[in-house]
Amino acid sequence: MTLIYLSCAWVAGIFLGSNFDLPLALTLIGLIPLSLLLLPRHHKKIVILISLCLIALFGGASCFQSSLPTVDESCLQFYNDHRTVEIKGMVNADPEVRDKVTHLRLSASEIKLDRGWQEVSGTALLFVSRYPTYSYGDVLLVTGKLQTPPQLDDFDYKGYLAHQGIYWSEPLRLDTMG
Repeated sequence: MTLIYLSCAWVAGIFLGSNFDLPLALTLIGLIPLSLLLLPRHHKKIVILISLCLIALFGGASCFQSSLPTVDESCLQFYNDHRTVEIKGMVNADPEVRDKVTHLRLSASEIKLDRGWQEVSGTALLFVSRYPTYSYGDVLLVTGKLQTPPQLDDFDYKGYLAHQGIYWSEPLRLDTMG
């Protein structure tokens, strides 16, 4: 039964961490009930269980938050919803051909800014016309405005793409580099 309590606390912590930005020091709150061990001995197991559950709760929240990517100038997500940019990268998965468009996953390697080309990392989801066709491994030069994926009414499209490591989509113009 102890394992069930700890597992539930861990999962609740992950949920808590996905909705709130909690400091890592909050995990130490689980140590506070341990001071109650100095009191009468008939509740030792409950006190230890409560402490472990609190540590699991805040540990799960910290684990979730530490798994999120850091957004700085070397991350493609940093340039979302700003200005038009040029990106060099390689198609890192087989294209998904749809009725009217093709979805390409572009693994970015460089971005052109005012001061020239700068190394960057991240994956963008491109929506391009069906023709010309592109293949896995093609090196592309993309020009456009990176957009944060939209939040749809009854579907968390942004979360769905984030689970796949994609935090931006829909650059506008595509030129094959070779």
